[in-house]
Amino acid sequence: MEIYFLGTAGGTPSPDRSLPCTVLRMGGRTLLLDCGEGSQRQLMISPVSLMSVDVILLSHLHGDHIFGIPGMLQTMNLFSRSHPLSIMGPRGTIYVMGLLMETVGNDLGYSVNVEELCHGDEREVLGLRLEAVETEHNVPSLGYVVREPPRPGKFHPERAKELGIPAGPLYSRLQKGEAIEIEGRVIKPGDVMGPLRRGRSLSYSGDTLPSDSFAHASRGVDLMIHEATFGDDMAEHAAISFHSTARQAAEVAKKADAATLIMIHISQRVVSDLDLEDEARAVLGNVPAVVARDFDSFRLLAKD
Repeated sequence: MEIYFLGTAGGTPSPDRSLPCTVLRMGGRTLLLDCGEGSQRQLMISPVSLMSVDVILLSHLHGDHIFGIPGMLQTMNLFSRSHPLSIMGPRGTIYVMGLLMETVGNDLGYSVNVEELCHGDEREVLGLRLEAVETEHNVPSLGYVVREPPRPGKFHPERAKELGIPAGPLYSRLQKGEAIEIEGRVIKPGDVMGPLRRGRSLSYSGDTLPSDSFAHASRGVDLMIHEATFGDDMAEHAAISFHSTARQAAEVAKKADAATLIMIHISQRVVSDLDLEDEARAVLGNVPAVVARDFDSFRLLAKD
């Protein structure tokens, strides 16, 4: 499971930061979290193929999170895309996407399926369980929690040998969860495999005030991606504009017991990313907390 941060600015782009776009790459398939202006160019510079994008999740419908969609749709069409694209977001997404689609035209060579989600809705996306979580912004907004299903336990070949199972295809069948029969004996996967292993997980906040519901839904995630638009020096402005500071993002991550915090949606008014990281680490202690820069990547490794 790979995450690429292609746009880490909030509100307006800067020479160093493009507008919000985060990629989740899993098994050769791609999910975008928000799609700000310039996202298709960022994809073309990154290791991720534009044409591999299967799903776009929108946290909310402010322009800095959605204006990359029309150009991306048009380029996909010019590149002869034929497989469907799914776009999901909060209340209002169907209406707004209808307006954006008018700028592209109705002659796309592929279908665009648009769906609105509510708090608590769950879907299967890229073989992962996706949960939509209502967050606190000044328009309808959602965060997302993505969890990988439990993975099979570790295979123990020594147990298989003790049971007289010859190495080869039968090992593979057991690892896939199938029972096998040898000389009238039924051998189940649990006879040669350890307990199920927890799948990987992450959460993505979109734009929001600190949210207890998001912290609760994110409980125990391996990675929390949370907006940190401002530092402590602009905490009052963060509250007025329905955004979070780095310290508040860290407090949410701490409530969730997240293993790592990565902060995005950084305002141009922030003088130093290091200041934001210091504010977050003062809350989290030894839990890793970093500010993402454009084209940073993060890999969630499967755990034994």
